[in-house]
Amino acid sequence: MNVGTEMRAQVITPSEWGPNLPVITGSGSCREIVGARTGAELRSLYMIELGLGSATVPWRHESEAVYYLLSGEVQVAVLGEPGAENTVVEGGMFHVLPSTRYVIRATAESMLVGGPSPVDPSFGDAAEPVDAAPTATDGRQGITHHHRDEPGLMVPFISADARMVVWYGAGAVSANMNYVVLQPGERNIEHLHRYSEDTIYILEGHGTAEDISNGNKLGFGPGDTVTIPPGVVHAIAADRGEVVVSVGGPCPADLDMLRAVGVDVEALTAELE
Repeated sequence: MNVGTEMRAQVITPSEWGPNLPVITGSGSCREIVGARTGAELRSLYMIELGLGSATVPWRHESEAVYYLLSGEVQVAVLGEPGAENTVVEGGMFHVLPSTRYVIRATAESMLVGGPSPVDPSFGDAAEPVDAAPTATDGRQGITHHHRDEPGLMVPFISADARMVVWYGAGAVSANMNYVVLQPGERNIEHLHRYSEDTIYILEGHGTAEDISNGNKLGFGPGDTVTIPPGVVHAIAADRGEVVVSVGGPCPADLDMLRAVGVDVEALTAELE
């Protein structure tokens, strides 16, 4: 399997996830869903499980990162900044700016899905030292916190309830996280992302990923991940009588899509510069 280089949609099941990575202190696990192992380049996705009191090793990436908390409660700490620690509850998301040193600690048994985007090939390597000096940046460091119930933009051609939460308008250039609910019988309008990898983690429901470019239809269920390379025309359909709920989306931010739904991309870009 090579998700990143085959120009076709694929469904990755939990049985195809990578091995447990040595990045957890205490009880828990971290397994790659999509990343360097699968050939992805623009978004990585890891399933992280943390036991009570456990934590990730300190991380720092050259790129942005984004996470969604499926269950439990965690505290996200920015290293080197006393008091820069926030609690994230189920349904919460957090966006990490490049070169930010951070740790995720569990205050209850927790599950998260997310990771750096673009892919960080060193994600599973030795820990970033806690007392390491920060690297030179343009001054934009830190973590912003969000929740699926507080979207910044709705995208009706994806579904009647398609929420852009961590998105370009919130400062996410290369790593975003959407929350999408498809009611039974609902289907995206066929579309493509010209320069973005679309990665969709299925939280609830069974449905079909339609790869229109290649004439394929792929079934999926809870825990599966749909990946669509740039340029592939696709649609997600809740065509099996169930509500389909997912998180994920295209990385980097699809500016063409934002313009198509009326967003002033140039004004947002000026704010980020």
